[in-house]
Amino acid sequence: MEKAGKNRSDYKKVNRGLVMKMIATGQCSTRADLTRSTGLSKMAISNIVTELIRQHLLVETEAARVEELGRTPVRLGLSPEAPKVVGLLIDRDRCEAVLCSLDLKVLRRETVTMENMTGPQLTGLIYQLLDTILFGRVDVVAIGAASIGPISARAGKILRPFYFYGIHDVEVVRIIQERYHLPVYFDHDNQSAILAESLFGSGRGYNDVLYVGVSQGVGCGILSDGQLYCNRRGLPPELGHVSVDLKGRSCGCGNRGCVETYLRTPELLKKLRYHTGKYYTYEGFCALAEGDERVDSILTDAVMRLSNAVISIVNILNSELILLGNDSTFWPDRYLTMLEDEVNRRRFVDWDERILVKRSYFMRDAGLMGAACNAISPIFLGELLFEP
Repeated sequence: MEKAGKNRSDYKKVNRGLVMKMIATGQCSTRADLTRSTGLSKMAISNIVTELIRQHLLVETEAARVEELGRTPVRLGLSPEAPKVVGLLIDRDRCEAVLCSLDLKVLRRETVTMENMTGPQLTGLIYQLLDTILFGRVDVVAIGAASIGPISARAGKILRPFYFYGIHDVEVVRIIQERYHLPVYFDHDNQSAILAESLFGSGRGYNDVLYVGVSQGVGCGILSDGQLYCNRRGLPPELGHVSVDLKGRSCGCGNRGCVETYLRTPELLKKLRYHTGKYYTYEGFCALAEGDERVDSILTDAVMRLSNAVISIVNILNSELILLGNDSTFWPDRYLTMLEDEVNRRRFVDWDERILVKRSYFMRDAGLMGAACNAISPIFLGELLFEP
């Protein structure tokens, strides 16, 4: 059982992590900003900043312009010598890795496409990517990993995803830690995406967010009261297997009418190509929607089916924001408005505050950026990097 008690050294690390978060995410840039935003005293902020500068985590950059007379505040920023993190994304058609600074600036990116592979081959691909991106680096303090689901974050393992060449039970955390001897933080790709969005993207300033990712599958990430939702066994949420038609299509999960069977990109592409006779990409069809009634009809049906699944989640969680990620970021604005109107028309409570629907800031890179954030977040929480 996790211990609930906190001692003085725990709070010191938490406060240092909070200061790093406020600077790295751009929420604060001066000591005065930090004092106002964190509620810590001027003396506490001064001591923390001095220590972080001494540890080469922060630097003083330039004087901030202020209208008031008096002492000119000095801006703070991440030190170029601050540690870096690596993010690894495992998807159905590719693996990607990024080297990032703590403010999520991408310093290097590597991608390898994949098809028809086995579990051992996937392990070799992961090693190939990480060997390349870590070559010559001594400043990386952690690796964040994200994968298609289902996964167990607690066990650090990919379970048994659909459409994944039969690959299953891959112990991602173990195989990475054994080779690189670094802390590894692992989560579902959509949970990772919502973490990136909440720290650096379209979810900033919101505490209750539903992220919906449409690609080869349909998944979701959930932020509830500022915390990522995950049960005690480490299993994240799965939106794709919410039924929107009890007599609908048979799904590989054994259910009928799962929203994934209607919305996953390959199914929609097949339908769009059949009815239009055109062989466009998903993005290309979305661009065509305004002037083609057939495309509009198919995308409208997809949005309405998605609304049936989303409204069920919203009425349970009372989300204040819905973010659309992956291929659904290509939907024209009118379909986002359509989804937003439908959700607000059918919601059960809080009629005074409208639920918003927005695109993911990181679009198709949200999962990859989220993988990096899986490694950055423990620093911001004071769980990594700071000694008592």
